[in-house]
Amino acid sequence: MTDIQLTHSYSALKLFENCPKRYYHQRIARDAKDEGGEASKHGERVHKALEKKLLGEEELPTELQEVTAVCEVLTASKGELAPEKKLALNTSLNPSDWWDSDTWIRAQLDVLIVDGDKATVLDWKTGKRRPDPYQLELSATMVFIHQPEVNEVNAGFLWLQDKKMDPYRYTRSMYNRLLDTTLSKINRVEEALVHDVWPAKPSGLCNYCPCKSFCSYAKRWK
Repeated sequence: MTDIQLTHSYSALKLFENCPKRYYHQRIARDAKDEGGEASKHGERVHKALEKKLLGEEELPTELQEVTAVCEVLTASKGELAPEKKLALNTSLNPSDWWDSDTWIRAQLDVLIVDGDKATVLDWKTGKRRPDPYQLELSATMVFIHQPEVNEVNAGFLWLQDKKMDPYRYTRSMYNRLLDTTLSKINRVEEALVHDVWPAKPSGLCNYCPCKSFCSYAKRWK
């Protein structure tokens, strides 16, 4: 299986950590597809509405009016605002285009503002408040590579249901540690590919897994 070239992202790495077997069926064998539930579809609609608001294309729908003030602060900020910014790296850890043949890592940032040597990265969250700092660590790593003038990234999760924010701060002095974390996660996935070993990791997520109809571990978990 070593002739397969993997492309990594936060969601893909998280999928592998949750269950390597599910990762295999969704991303290698491709015999299972996650159609997404209503919660994920709602999240997609909210992200699209916020993107259009920040681009000045449309006003927010009624259910998101409370976020208008936040959007206005962001659009009034100094620096370059880029909603849904796509950043990618190739295997040499150099910036690449999203669909380049040698693209190795991708990250889509809900909000990116670059102002001189400082950047702001925000991630809209529509679900329950369960922050995973690694998502923002990866985003900061990508910003440091794509924007060599940036020395500080102020990042945060914005929880729309709870009206809360979890802030994080990253400096360029942290870059090597941040990168090592990502490379370590990627190495575990690629080692699984080399050895073709994809163990199941049964959990409460089995009930929502697209593999549950044929996975004996998922049936045992019920």
